[in-house]
Amino acid sequence: MKGKGPEIASATALVAMFVVSILYWLIIGDQDRLNTVDLGTLIIDLLTAAALIVIALRANRMYTLWLAGFQIIATFAHLARGLSDAISPLAYAIMYIGPSYFQIIILGFGIWAHQRRVSRHGTYRSWRTSSLHSPEMPPPN
Repeated sequence: MKGKGPEIASATALVAMFVVSILYWLIIGDQDRLNTVDLGTLIIDLLTAAALIVIALRANRMYTLWLAGFQIIATFAHLARGLSDAISPLAYAIMYIGPSYFQIIILGFGIWAHQRRVSRHGTYRSWRTSSLHSPEMPPPN
Protein backbone atom coordinates (compact mmCIF):
# COMPACT_ATOMS: atom_id res chain seq x y z
CA MET A 1 0.00 0.00 0.00
CA LYS A 2 1.18 3.50 -0.77
CA GLY A 3 0.01 5.11 2.47
CA LYS A 4 0.86 4.97 6.14
CA GLY A 5 -1.32 4.61 9.25
CA PRO A 6 -4.16 7.04 8.47
CA GLU A 7 -4.49 5.83 4.89
CA ILE A 8 -4.54 2.18 5.94
CA ALA A 9 -6.97 2.83 8.81
CA SER A 10 -9.32 4.87 6.61
CA ALA A 11 -9.26 2.33 3.81
CA THR A 12 -9.88 -0.47 6.31
CA ALA A 13 -12.89 1.36 7.77
CA LEU A 14 -14.41 1.98 4.33
CA VAL A 15 -13.79 -1.53 3.04
CA ALA A 16 -15.20 -3.01 6.26
CA MET A 17 -18.31 -0.84 5.88
CA PHE A 18 -18.84 -2.04 2.30
CA VAL A 19 -18.20 -5.72 3.07
CA VAL A 20 -20.35 -5.79 6.21
CA SER A 21 -23.15 -3.94 4.39
CA ILE A 22 -23.12 -6.39 1.50
CA LEU A 23 -23.08 -9.38 3.85
CA TYR A 24 -25.87 -7.85 5.92
CA TRP A 25 -28.08 -7.30 2.89
CA LEU A 26 -27.34 -10.80 1.57
CA ILE A 27 -28.47 -12.25 4.90
CA ILE A 28 -31.49 -10.05 5.55
CA GLY A 29 -32.59 -9.54 1.95
CA ASP A 30 -33.67 -6.41 0.15
CA GLN A 31 -36.90 -5.83 2.07
CA ASP A 32 -38.17 -2.30 1.56
CA ARG A 33 -34.85 -0.82 2.62
CA LEU A 34 -35.42 2.61 1.10
CA ASN A 35 -38.90 3.20 2.52
CA THR A 36 -37.91 2.83 6.17
CA VAL A 37 -34.81 3.23 8.29
CA ASP A 38 -33.07 -0.11 8.66
CA LEU A 39 -31.50 -0.53 12.10
CA GLY A 40 -28.67 -2.72 10.80
CA THR A 41 -27.61 -0.20 8.17
CA LEU A 42 -27.85 2.59 10.74
CA ILE A 43 -25.56 0.67 13.12
CA ILE A 44 -23.05 -0.03 10.34
CA ASP A 45 -22.99 3.67 9.42
CA LEU A 46 -22.71 4.75 13.08
CA LEU A 47 -19.76 2.44 13.70
CA THR A 48 -18.04 3.60 10.52
CA ALA A 49 -18.65 7.24 11.47
CA ALA A 50 -17.16 6.62 14.93
CA ALA A 51 -14.07 4.99 13.41
CA LEU A 52 -13.56 7.74 10.82
CA ILE A 53 -14.05 10.49 13.41
CA VAL A 54 -11.39 8.93 15.65
CA ILE A 55 -9.05 8.58 12.68
CA ALA A 56 -9.72 12.19 11.61
CA LEU A 57 -9.03 13.56 15.08
CA ARG A 58 -5.80 11.60 15.49
CA ALA A 59 -4.39 11.65 11.95
CA ASN A 60 -1.84 14.18 10.80
CA ARG A 61 -3.82 14.59 7.58
CA MET A 62 -6.56 17.02 6.54
CA TYR A 63 -8.44 14.78 4.10
CA THR A 64 -9.50 12.44 6.93
CA LEU A 65 -11.78 15.21 8.19
CA TRP A 66 -13.58 15.12 4.85
CA LEU A 67 -13.98 11.35 5.07
CA ALA A 68 -15.53 11.66 8.51
CA GLY A 69 -17.72 14.55 7.38
CA PHE A 70 -19.19 12.60 4.49
CA GLN A 71 -19.83 9.65 6.80
CA ILE A 72 -21.66 11.95 9.20
CA ILE A 73 -23.85 13.11 6.28
CA ALA A 74 -24.64 9.48 5.43
CA THR A 75 -25.47 8.73 9.06
CA PHE A 76 -27.73 11.76 9.42
CA ALA A 77 -29.62 10.63 6.31
CA HIS A 78 -31.05 7.82 8.45
CA LEU A 79 -32.18 10.37 11.05
CA ALA A 80 -33.82 12.51 8.35
CA ARG A 81 -35.58 9.45 6.92
CA GLY A 82 -36.80 8.44 10.36
CA LEU A 83 -38.15 11.90 11.12
CA SER A 84 -39.93 12.48 7.82
CA ASP A 85 -41.97 10.11 5.69
CA ALA A 86 -42.05 12.78 2.97
CA ILE A 87 -38.46 11.99 1.90
CA SER A 88 -38.57 10.01 -1.31
CA PRO A 89 -36.73 6.67 -1.46
CA LEU A 90 -34.48 8.09 -4.21
CA ALA A 91 -33.49 11.09 -2.08
CA TYR A 92 -32.83 8.79 0.89
CA ALA A 93 -30.65 6.52 -1.25
CA ILE A 94 -28.67 9.48 -2.56
CA MET A 95 -28.19 10.85 0.96
CA TYR A 96 -26.91 7.65 2.54
CA ILE A 97 -25.22 5.92 -0.40
CA GLY A 98 -23.91 8.93 -2.32
CA PRO A 99 -21.29 10.06 0.23
CA SER A 100 -19.42 6.76 -0.10
CA TYR A 101 -18.48 7.62 -3.69
CA PHE A 102 -17.00 10.91 -2.54
CA GLN A 103 -15.14 9.06 0.23
CA ILE A 104 -13.47 6.78 -2.30
CA ILE A 105 -12.36 9.79 -4.36
CA ILE A 106 -11.15 11.65 -1.26
CA LEU A 107 -9.19 8.63 -0.01
CA GLY A 108 -7.54 8.25 -3.42
CA PHE A 109 -6.65 11.94 -3.41
CA GLY A 110 -5.35 11.63 0.16
CA ILE A 111 -3.06 8.75 -0.75
CA TRP A 112 -1.81 10.67 -3.79
CA ALA A 113 -1.18 13.82 -1.70
CA HIS A 114 0.64 11.77 0.94
CA GLN A 115 2.91 10.18 -1.67
CA ARG A 116 3.59 13.58 -3.24
CA ARG A 117 4.48 15.11 0.12
CA VAL A 118 6.79 12.20 1.00
CA SER A 119 8.59 12.45 -2.35
CA ARG A 120 9.03 16.22 -1.98
CA HIS A 121 9.79 16.60 1.74
CA GLY A 122 10.59 13.13 3.08
CA THR A 123 8.78 11.19 5.75
CA TYR A 124 6.58 12.88 8.30
CA ARG A 125 4.55 11.60 11.21
CA SER A 126 1.24 9.91 10.52
CA TRP A 127 -0.54 10.70 13.77
CA ARG A 128 -0.92 13.80 15.88
CA THR A 129 0.48 13.69 19.38
CA SER A 130 -0.46 15.61 22.48
CA SER A 131 3.19 16.38 23.08
CA LEU A 132 5.58 18.57 21.14
CA HIS A 133 8.20 15.85 21.47
CA SER A 134 7.08 13.02 19.21
CA PRO A 135 9.28 9.92 18.97
CA GLU A 136 9.32 10.33 15.18
CA MET A 137 10.42 13.97 15.25
CA PRO A 138 13.35 15.60 17.04
CA PRO A 139 12.51 18.20 19.71
CA PRO A 140 12.54 21.83 18.55
CA ASN A 141 15.72 23.84 19.20
